[in-house]
Amino acid sequence: MTAVPDLVEVVDRLLAPEGGCVWNRAQTHASLARYAVEESYELVDAIDSGDDGELREELGDVLYQVVLHAGIASAAGRFDLEDVAAGVRDKMVRRHPHVFGDEHADTEDEVVRVWRAAKAAEKAARTSVFDGVPRAMPPLERAVKLLERLEERADAAIVLAAVVGSHGRRGAGERAGSAGAPGGDRPTAPADGAGAAGAPGGDQGPGPADGSGADGGVAAGVDVAWGAGLLAEVAAAREAGIDPIASLRAAVGRLEGEARAGE
Repeated sequence: MTAVPDLVEVVDRLLAPEGGCVWNRAQTHASLARYAVEESYELVDAIDSGDDGELREELGDVLYQVVLHAGIASAAGRFDLEDVAAGVRDKMVRRHPHVFGDEHADTEDEVVRVWRAAKAAEKAARTSVFDGVPRAMPPLERAVKLLERLEERADAAIVLAAVVGSHGRRGAGERAGSAGAPGGDRPTAPADGAGAAGAPGGDQGPGPADGSGADGGVAAGVDVAWGAGLLAEVAAAREAGIDPIASLRAAVGRLEGEARAGE
């Protein structure tokens, strides 16, 4: 395989002090963060399109972001692409002891159990199950991720109730239940829906992620009660076997389709 080393050489040439690209040399990990997010969203669009050409191109753009970040770090003598690849290689081996070790996992649930156990051992220094959930994730994706983590706690229902109270809970449960398949089975995703997971990442909006203002109060336009009601809807949908992220993306896709048809 020669294309990957060739790509590393291209990036090294772009970052070269002599004869390189002035724009690339001016970039930092922070200045490039937005492009990593944008390219990830474009990758998800390509996956949804089912077009192999688009998928291959967008995978390449995401790979370029990885190589460029590694090139910037390498130029500063911190780490390089080989270190990045070695790190994720070793992590995947550790987290799949049922493949590379003596563990046994014959079902998806057992694999998740083994994965979580291996990850917990790696992240033993963490003090909360919520550590590692990016604050910059879009709110809906972050809500789902936090609810997933919350399910690992015995007091999950108490914690959720303290936030959402009874606000919209009954209506949310009824609506989510009516939308789901009988018996709480996961419904089939609409044809225009996205995959089971939403796009990763997301730009953090102005101000704190919790919607508070600079003085610690609630920022203008933020209705915490409305947000709590929406959080209750998300929790109820998950209980009914509905994927909130894919479902909303499907609805938004239909909205765009209807709007475009009317143009």
